[in-house]
Amino acid sequence: MGAFGPNKPPLPGIEAYEGKGVFYLVKRREEFRGRRIVIAGGGDSAVDWAISLAEVAEVVYMVHRRPKFRAAPESVARMEVLAKSGKIEMVVPYQLAGIEGHAGGIPAVSVATLEGERRRLEADVLLPFFGLAMNLGPIADWGLNLDQNRIVVDPATAATNVPGIFAIGDISHYPGKLKLILSGFAEAAMAAHAIHPIVHPGEVLHFEYSTTKGVPAA
Repeated sequence: MGAFGPNKPPLPGIEAYEGKGVFYLVKRREEFRGRRIVIAGGGDSAVDWAISLAEVAEVVYMVHRRPKFRAAPESVARMEVLAKSGKIEMVVPYQLAGIEGHAGGIPAVSVATLEGERRRLEADVLLPFFGLAMNLGPIADWGLNLDQNRIVVDPATAATNVPGIFAIGDISHYPGKLKLILSGFAEAAMAAHAIHPIVHPGEVLHFEYSTTKGVPAA
């Protein structure tokens, strides 16, 4: 369980332009054809979309606070090739500093270095790709043991301190926790095994293995 939302940049008033010029994901690439796009971030989402949108946008500005990117090396290399060809303009090392806007959208985004040097980027779209932020929402009031906004669980069963409530994935925490998709799958299996006698009391749980049973026919 657990709710996640976009990790929003600390720009005053940015909420007023969400859906009008500020977007946290791309649903259809064609919606950005011919537009001036500012992408902020240094991870895979930021780099991958910079590469993809460079094919349809008028211009793509890539804003990052340092020259080193966290994305896959192959993707960073492709982005650098596009930058050399003029398809992408690297705005490094800069950070988002402000946003200009009106009822219909945004005409420009301001960026600045740590030394205070500022630039104004004329743009139609701002795509801040800073990952996801955990937000427990009403779950925080359920009386669960929390550790820095994470739900503390038994690593063997994924059970919380409240009977009948289990938590898996990035939102859960226990000693030695690894935030990996593979770990999440393992936690799901352990939680399902622990939940079975609660949902089906008295029933025997029989394991089935895909390696011996194969994949069921459609």
